[in-house]
Amino acid sequence: MSVSLFGGGEAEEAEFGTAIAGYVMNVREWALPVYTILMQLAVGAMLGLWVIRAVAVRRHGRSIIDYIIRIPVLAVFLTIIVAIIGSHFHLSRPIFSLLAALNLRMSWLSREILFTVSFFLAVGVLLYLQWFTLDHYRLKTGLGWLAVVVGSLSVYCMSQIYLLPTHASWDSPLTVITFLLTAFTLGITAVAVLLVMDLKVSEVAGAPETAVRRQIVHQSFIWLAGVALVTAVINLILNLILIGQLSQGDISAQTSLILLLGLYRPLFGLRYIALFTGVGWFSLAAYSLYRHKETGYEIANPIYLSCLLVLVSEILGRFLFYATHVRAGI
Repeated sequence: MSVSLFGGGEAEEAEFGTAIAGYVMNVREWALPVYTILMQLAVGAMLGLWVIRAVAVRRHGRSIIDYIIRIPVLAVFLTIIVAIIGSHFHLSRPIFSLLAALNLRMSWLSREILFTVSFFLAVGVLLYLQWFTLDHYRLKTGLGWLAVVVGSLSVYCMSQIYLLPTHASWDSPLTVITFLLTAFTLGITAVAVLLVMDLKVSEVAGAPETAVRRQIVHQSFIWLAGVALVTAVINLILNLILIGQLSQGDISAQTSLILLLGLYRPLFGLRYIALFTGVGWFSLAAYSLYRHKETGYEIANPIYLSCLLVLVSEILGRFLFYATHVRAGI
């Protein structure tokens, strides 16, 4: 049956209430949100690290840069592991999860699994080379960019799964774009945190590479903050476009809009307050670092807080993504 709006009688109102309760129950299955958010974070962080590596190698040399980014790459690898483990809790029989990868020709889910496993393997091999070998620079470079490509394809396939004609709030190219933007935003702020944490550990330990780590932080934070701010603005614009599309859509689309701007309006507002507070704080910290030559230790707390706010924002965004979709038809 198609979803009914308010004012259609007691039976229709009861049906609508049951549908909403079902949507809220589905949102409580946090395995999928955890998996999608962590995978997007890992892909974005890998991209940010490899861009920083490509720039820093020209100034500081290959071996020292690969040594410095070992721990950040390890953090990305652990994030992928947690994401994959978390995704299995969504399945009633996790032991049969590999069977979902057997339909590459027809299934976006199968393709997502293929690219996710490829991302995991590429980062894993890269991590091994970084920790246990001093040469193979070109192989490491190639593996890093391969990981970025297959990780991005995993996010793309992930978004394609939700392009369902029966779900008006999902069935749009905006879904694909926002999934990729989320990867950039989360990854960039995560990279900032990883670099600052690594610098703090290096300063405490008195490591000889501390000066290089400090230079990398100084040189990368301005453009990292700029990209985070741009992606946040684009994300807001895309959401406004989606609202316009829903307002002109069918009954299920307008029901999604009622949910977003009615029941979930406080969360919608809080989502963007957290996002722009986070990227704004990040931008101010990066500017202060650039202007006053502060150390990573002094800006650590603002960077941690900005990353936390961005993460909270994206969690709210993913909650709203699931909570406001309404299925039309049978």
